[in-house]
Amino acid sequence: MGPALRLPLCGLILSLPLLAAAHWCEAPRNLEPVAVDDFRAGLARWRLEAEDERTVVTAAGGVLDIATPAGLSLWWREPLAGDYAIRFTAVALPAPASAGPHAGRISDLNVFWNALEADGSEPYPRSGKFAGYDTLPTYYVGFGANANTTTRLRLYDGRQRRLLAGFADAASAEPGEQPMTRDTRLRLAQPLSIEIISRQPTAADPVHLRWRADSNEVFTRADANPRLQGYFALRTTASRLQIRDFQVFQCR
Repeated sequence: MGPALRLPLCGLILSLPLLAAAHWCEAPRNLEPVAVDDFRAGLARWRLEAEDERTVVTAAGGVLDIATPAGLSLWWREPLAGDYAIRFTAVALPAPASAGPHAGRISDLNVFWNALEADGSEPYPRSGKFAGYDTLPTYYVGFGANANTTTRLRLYDGRQRRLLAGFADAASAEPGEQPMTRDTRLRLAQPLSIEIISRQPTAADPVHLRWRADSNEVFTRADANPRLQGYFALRTTASRLQIRDFQVFQCR
């Protein structure tokens, strides 16, 4: 028996206004919406990998609702490339009773992006267990992970998970990490606006990765050999999350 998926009837896709170009998308190019999911037309544009069959994922009334007792990845089916931004709003709620000892916690608003297998192909299906992604080259952010005690940026190179930057409470901290702050924690039932930017670095601006929460720039990177294309996934474990207004923009 697979994870429970409740698919609502198709609804209308609401049009979105064009947004002003961000500072990383310089004229004469413009930031244009290229994809949107308002969560009124089911989960056909997503691929679910869930570790526990008691996982429940629904998309209705403009809300993607995820309630899971264990690991879960929800992959956007369309590959992303070029200079792009992903935006969505997330609300963290208490983990469901099925999470056992983790019930009631808020935790793990996580994402993979620019993920491709080592041969350049689409990520193959996995069980949803976190360790199963260790061989997948990708970027990863775990925001409010480990029961809201860590927020970390990692690079998976297909062999190991490298910590690039992070925040952690003292008991969980790895060398070089900064203390957790209000801006790096989930807040119960409070909407959080997430923006992930991936762009070709330039001599004038070598930053290719920006990760923002409520306009706070949590992570930036200017790597010599950045990952600039691939697939995106929402990732969580033993949690309840609600996602709204998923949008992808391209700088063209």
